[in-house]
Amino acid sequence: MKPAWRTSRSSLPERGAAGTDVEVLLLRHGETVHNRERRMSGHKDSPLTLLGVAQARFVGEVLKGRFGGELIDWAWRSSPLGRAWQTAVIVAEVVGVPPTRILHDDRLKEMTWGRWDGLTAAEIEAQDADLWRARLADRWTVPPPGGGETQRCVVDRAAAWLRSQPSGARIVAIAHGALGRAVRVAYLGLPEAAMLEMDEPQDAVFRLSDGGVERLESGG
Repeated sequence: MKPAWRTSRSSLPERGAAGTDVEVLLLRHGETVHNRERRMSGHKDSPLTLLGVAQARFVGEVLKGRFGGELIDWAWRSSPLGRAWQTAVIVAEVVGVPPTRILHDDRLKEMTWGRWDGLTAAEIEAQDADLWRARLADRWTVPPPGGGETQRCVVDRAAAWLRSQPSGARIVAIAHGALGRAVRVAYLGLPEAAMLEMDEPQDAVFRLSDGGVERLESGG
C-alpha cells in the first residue's frame, strides 16, 4: 500500500503546510550520465542520456495531454543547473511553450553535497569515512563538508520557495530528485522523515493542488 502522503495531505503534520493556495506541476530532470553512474551530482552538472531526453519528451506529452494549450499561461520556472534546464526546454517545446518563457530560479537547485558533489558513495567513503558515517547517521543536522546542505536545509528552502509564490499562482517547476521530494514534504506539511520514503521518478509529474499531490504518468 502506498503511504498516504503519496496522494493526499497528512492529517497529522509536524510542520505547517506551505503554499497550498498555489498549483504546481513538479517534475524532475531526465536521466543523466551521473545518474547512470550513481553519482551525487549536487551542484555539479551532467548531460542527459538518450533515455533522459526520451523521458523529458514523455513528460511533455503527459502535460500536453492533460493540460493542452493552457500551459502557455502558467509560470515556468527551472533550476539553473544544465540537466534541469535541458529538460525544461524539451518539455516546453513538446507542449508548445516558447523556451523563452522559462525563468531560472536558484531555489530549485538540487541539494549540494559540498566537496562530495559528483562522487559516488564508495568514493566518498574512501575519502572521508568518518564524515560519511556521521552524515548517514544524521542527515538532518550533519552537513557534508565544504558547504554541503543538510536535508533539513533543503526542506526549509523548498518551503520558503512555496511560500514566496503569489496566491493563486500556477507554476510548472523543473527541478531535481531531493529538491522535488522536499517540495512535496513542505507542501503537504509532512514530517521531514517522510522525504526518505518518497520516490523521485524521471518520467512522471507531481501535481500539487488543493493541499494534495497527484502523480501524473499519462496524458489521459
